[in-house]
Amino acid sequence: MIIGVDCDGVLVDIGSYQLKYSEPYFKKKYNKDIVNPDKFDIEQIYDCTHKEREIFWQKYIWGYCLTEPAFKNASEVLLKLHEEENKIVIITGRAHTTEQGITGKLFRKMLTYWLKKNKIYYDEIYYCSEKESSVDKYDICQKLKTDVMIDDSPENLEAIKDISKVFCFTAAWNKNFECENMVRVNNWDEIYSAIHSL
Repeated sequence: MIIGVDCDGVLVDIGSYQLKYSEPYFKKKYNKDIVNPDKFDIEQIYDCTHKEREIFWQKYIWGYCLTEPAFKNASEVLLKLHEEENKIVIITGRAHTTEQGITGKLFRKMLTYWLKKNKIYYDEIYYCSEKESSVDKYDICQKLKTDVMIDDSPENLEAIKDISKVFCFTAAWNKNFECENMVRVNNWDEIYSAIHSL
């Protein structure tokens, strides 16, 4: 099978990371508390401005991109799936990775470094724009004829469900989401079992 794998929220726990660092940061800097704990983006979580979100990430993006560990058993499961002759394709809307110039090059390099450091096996990697992620992911999944796409974003899952089986990796922002052709998974062991039951 051809298995598409998202990065943020599927390979690495962006939700826990950003709450861990943003809660004390927004309290101290802006006296803001969490408004919407079940949202994905900092702007919605704190009802803050885009600029405030960007200033937060300018400080904390490096630790996230370089040192935050992969989800438990992600490496082992992907290696097993590869050994069973499945093709693993990372399809990610990671911030800045589609940009030209030094910023784009740096963020692509950081991601490939992180994948290697965490022993994440993959055959190919595709970068999608952060803003048009669902459109880009649909196009890539259609072109590659993916059998499965593993993602945490309701928008992406909804976009892809008609052309590929979608696995919804549970997170606060998708806990009530349902769509056709979807399997809900809570961890990488469940992903392995779900792939084998297809």
